[in-house]
Amino acid sequence: MSDRKSHQGLLYRRDLDGLRGIAVAVVVAYHLGLPFAPGGFVGVDVFFVLSGFLITGLIAAELEAGAFSVVSFYDRRIRRIVPALVFVCTCTAALAYMFLLPGELKQFASSLIATALSVSNLWCLLYSGYFDHAAETQPLFHTWSLGVEEQFYIVFPLLLMAAFKWRRDRIAVIIWLLLAGSLLLSVVRLDAHPQSTFFLLPTRAWELLTGSIIALGLVPKPASRLERDAASALGLLAIAIAVFSYTSKTPFPGLAALLPCVGAALVIWGGQGENSPGRLLLTARPLVLLGLISYSLYLWHWPLIVFANLLNVEALTGLQKTAVAGTSLALAALTWRFIEQPFRRRGADGFTRPAIFWSGGLSLGGLVAAALVLTSSQGMPSRFSQQVLDLADAESDSSPLRAKCHALDLANGSFDNTCVLGEAVPPKIIVYADSHGAEFSAVLGSLAKSRNESIRQVTASGCPPVADLMHLGEACARYNTKMIAKLVTIDPATIIIVANSSAWSNDEPERYWRGLRNSVAALSGAGHRLIVMGPIPHLPNHMGAPATIARWTDRGNDPADFKFSPEERFLSVDAHLRSIAAEVNATYVPVAPELCKDQRCSAYLEDAVLYYDDNHLSMRGADILARKLLVPLLWPDANKPILAGTQTLP
Repeated sequence: MSDRKSHQGLLYRRDLDGLRGIAVAVVVAYHLGLPFAPGGFVGVDVFFVLSGFLITGLIAAELEAGAFSVVSFYDRRIRRIVPALVFVCTCTAALAYMFLLPGELKQFASSLIATALSVSNLWCLLYSGYFDHAAETQPLFHTWSLGVEEQFYIVFPLLLMAAFKWRRDRIAVIIWLLLAGSLLLSVVRLDAHPQSTFFLLPTRAWELLTGSIIALGLVPKPASRLERDAASALGLLAIAIAVFSYTSKTPFPGLAALLPCVGAALVIWGGQGENSPGRLLLTARPLVLLGLISYSLYLWHWPLIVFANLLNVEALTGLQKTAVAGTSLALAALTWRFIEQPFRRRGADGFTRPAIFWSGGLSLGGLVAAALVLTSSQGMPSRFSQQVLDLADAESDSSPLRAKCHALDLANGSFDNTCVLGEAVPPKIIVYADSHGAEFSAVLGSLAKSRNESIRQVTASGCPPVADLMHLGEACARYNTKMIAKLVTIDPATIIIVANSSAWSNDEPERYWRGLRNSVAALSGAGHRLIVMGPIPHLPNHMGAPATIARWTDRGNDPADFKFSPEERFLSVDAHLRSIAAEVNATYVPVAPELCKDQRCSAYLEDAVLYYDDNHLSMRGADILARKLLVPLLWPDANKPILAGTQTLP
């Protein structure tokens, strides 16, 4: 993220703008969900290396000349970062006011404060993981990387200045030790603490320092054209391999981040000569132009994607994605021309240093003040009708027994610690499930209580009732081993199997289906009566049903008319579950006939929102489906007055 002009002898390199163009292109492609860039998120790591190289080079050149000033350094940073950031944040806040519901607007306001204070990476750590679906509803989530950079540049210039003054002969040792320590921390913390490893500076600093070691000349320059050409080619290849082969399931950063970071470093290192093949590619005019507007493009693309998804019932089409990309490019070009460039100018036709500091501070303070107003007003609910607010409130309609009865700590989960819901009698019904069974359990527990019976809830978060499913973690595999070992020893009961199979079978499907088949066979072989529930159709875009239906209604539509298309895999998942149930003579209960017709599904029935997010049934939804699908199987003689409506929870 450098100025185009040279500064204190650091020459402008067109190839680095080209590399920046590649980095932002793959990030945008990844965020748009384009299939050819499943690892496009590594573009941010390329940005980190580039930033470390360019900024360290500027600092070192000034220190060598005895001209470095902390005030001048932050003057440049404010000119480079703040004007475009404030402008995009202001526009995003306007869109948020127009379209976000009160709870969403409050959360947006907190992210706006974090962005203005350069701590958005800490905010993201508290609210969601980078690869989690929840991130897809946060318009400023992408600013986490700016938080990492700005925190780095609070510390690093002072460290480098001190090293130049007092330990100049040890600069190489200091930088290499910092890099090695940060990388080691990133590797050793990744498995146990993936979120903090992803978002925090101590485990990301090595990526910026990778650029620093080249800028400081801590590795010799290429000795020949052959070395330059090979380095550039290998670097681009390394970045390409990461972009095309990494996915959201790749443990990251850790060792995996070495590939794009070392690749970027090789491109920078090898591009220090003229006319190498890599340099010729990277200096192509389209890539250079994309690199010049890359900062503004990075700022604009994610809010536009978020709002496009929020306002669409279905997943974005190819044409819509093209429109979002085109709009992002146009806005980025305009922002670069009319916001970024004027604020970088100095002299008579530019902005003085005091003006930059005052305007930067006041504008960031203005964002914080606006965010505080949004927060204190509880997200300004008066913007919406009571009907819209009631629909949105369905997001809180999850089982109130989740904290008590739904296993979150799989390592300590045991059959004896599971909940028996209903009357204090031995349960004859067991719900064995992942989180898709939690609401069914609560509803069935209340229905059982009305019949002086009980049910046992055996549900776990992020862990389907599938044997030997190691790719979801050892804790889940051990949990299911314990549960199945216990279930095959108890007296025969009716066991209801519920799982988010649409999600779990997406990765390593053969292993998932084999594991589910083994679990069902073991339980059936122990004499239990099995009921296998069909899949719950997911809403597109990972957007929660309450907010989506509320926005749909706010636009003048009837919530009863809200329909969506299930994912393409839905019918295949349904067929797999039906086949597995048939193999052991289990009762298969498809959900689709109650929710879907002509490949269009409802998320609103009987004046109720059926989901509390994009794939979990609400209590009202679970109650409606349980009465229609499960009650006739569990209690054929049940009379309607007892079972009508949602029951009092056990």
